[in-house]
Amino acid sequence: MSTSDDVDEFVSENSELLGRVLACGNDEARAYALALVANSGEPERIDEVQGELERIRREMES
Repeated sequence: MSTSDDVDEFVSENSELLGRVLACGNDEARAYALALVANSGEPERIDEVQGELERIRREMES
């Protein structure tokens, strides 16, 4: 398994965690989360994390 495969697998399995880090983390944590998503190599991973962010937004608004 290559490094890019590892990153893609991590992002795929942890989209909820990454969404929470992006929504609630400090600048450094958000930068790491964005780097992981950007380097996952799969546009679908961006959609997964975006879906988590939208879910978090709805939770915060209710």
